[in-house]
Parts: sequence; structure tokens; C-alpha cells
Amino acid sequence: MRRTLGIVLFGGLAVVCGFGQDPTTAAMQATQQANEAAMQANQQAMQAMQQASTDAMRANQQAMDDAQRTNTFSVPMTRQPRFSVDSGHVSGGTLLRITCPTHYAVIYYTTDGWTPTTASARYTGPIVIDRDTSIQAIAIAPDLTKSLISRADYQVAGSKPEAVLPVATDGVLRIGTPLRLVTAGAVDSKTAQVGDKLTLTLEQNVLVGDHIVIPRGTTVEATLTHADRAGHVGVPGDLVFEVHDLVANGLTIPLRGGETMEGVNHYKKTFGLLMVPVVGVAALATHGGDATIQPGMPVTVSVTADTPLAPTASR
Repeated sequence: MRRTLGIVLFGGLAVVCGFGQDPTTAAMQATQQANEAAMQANQQAMQAMQQASTDAMRANQQAMDDAQRTNTFSVPMTRQPRFSVDSGHVSGGTLLRITCPTHYAVIYYTTDGWTPTTASARYTGPIVIDRDTSIQAIAIAPDLTKSLISRADYQVAGSKPEAVLPVATDGVLRIGTPLRLVTAGAVDSKTAQVGDKLTLTLEQNVLVGDHIVIPRGTTVEATLTHADRAGHVGVPGDLVFEVHDLVANGLTIPLRGGETMEGVNHYKKTFGLLMVPVVGVAALATHGGDATIQPGMPVTVSVTADTPLAPTASR
């Protein structure tokens, strides 16, 4: 008996029939398999869509939590400060004025790379730019949240770093005496946690007469009191640390000081996207920048109690 292998076209499918197999039966089986495969693919697609929807809901909830944490939607914001001189090269002695469009706003600023807070210098008049300067400013008006940070960098030809002089004493380090420290390592808000230590070093010698009692380079420990990673709605990461004392040569000198570092915010980008059709709420997932403390950043602290010094160190 002669056997043949047949190929039958059925519903657009090319069905290969086995020896002695009825072509119609083979075609029906092939159609059933194709339908089952299509149903399985549809089921997988539905599961993927459900997971994507769940992830989006979680992201939106996190975004709303971040917005609530920063009062993004509940309290109007003070408008950003404005600088009278644009960033770039300027002549030594240039006067910089800072203004704010919001009435009755108080402006605070820094010139050392740290993020300004209400504990920073208050703007009361023109600032003289006589060396390379990086200035940041915020404004706060009654019943409003603080403004976004305004930043500007100025370069002065022939600029030299500010000289750091020794601290001369009569044997007692007096209350209120400023000490200049500098950060010795990097810290990032992505990984930092409250309670972590930040190492700084003393940037000037402390003298009794002409004797060095606390040498430049002495290690000082600071403690992180605030550490937040960047969040949704453009919320930036931030780091805050405090310095409480300096221990050297059997002496413990009580200190007060600390700084704040905030990452780059993306509030404007986020709310700009909210106005774009289709993008909408998805814009709330936009992250701010993490805060990073770099080595070599200056930190000024002050002595909080008169402290007798023993001239036991070498010259």
C-alpha cells in the first residue's frame, strides 16, 4: 500500500498531515493549538499590564507622599531670589545685590558651597565679589514655604584662596572663637544614614604663645543628623551634620557648628511636565538629585566654652 505525506491549506495555515492522517482532522488540531497559544499570549499580556498598573500606582503614591513631605501642593512657595550680576567672569570689587519678587521675603545666602538655611548669613546689603565665589541663596516670606535655591558662580582674574591664619591664644581658647575645619571625605545621600560619622580636619594651628598645642590636620568627627535620598516630584536628597567637639592631646574642646547639603531639585521640570498632555501624573515620578558632600569643603565652627590649653605640643 502506498503512503503519502500531505500538506493542506486550512484557514491560512499550512498543515502537514502524517502518513494516513485525515487532512481535516490535522487542520482542526492545528487550529486548536494556535488558539491555545493565542489565549496564553493574551493572558501573559494581561498579567504584564496588571503589573505595570500596580507599579504605576505605587510610584504615584510615593510621589504624592514626597509631595506631602515637602508641602509641595499645600502651601505656596516663596519666589526664587534674583542676582544683579549673571554668573561668569567679573572684576574684583563687583557689588552683587540679591532681591526677591515676593514681598517681605527674607533672603539667606552662603558663599562656600553649602546649602543656605535660616541659620546662614542674612542678606542685608550688597556683597563684594573680590575672589572666585560660588553663591547660593534662598528666600522665605511670611506664610509661605522657602523658595527654590538660586545659584551663581563668579570668577575673578588673579583670585587667590582666602588665607587661613593660626589661632593665637593666651592659654585659654575663648568662647565664641571660630575654628576653620575642612571635610576629609565624600558622603552621598544615596547611601548615608542618620548617625553616620563624617570626618573633618582642623585647617589651622591653635597656638599658646608661639607653641602649637593643637596642630593643623587634627581629626574632628561630625555626626549626620539628617539623611534623605532623592525622591519623586523632583524632591532632592539632603544631608545635615553637626560638630560637637574636638579631642586632641588630652583636651576636649566643645564646639557648635554644622552644615546642610541639598541636591539639585527638579520641581520646575516636574510641574512643567504636569502641564503636558498624556504625560500628566507620570511626571510625578521625576526624581530630584542626591546630595553629595565633597572632600575639601570648608566648615566654620565656634567654641562654646572657655577651654584652658596646655602648651605641650611641638613647635
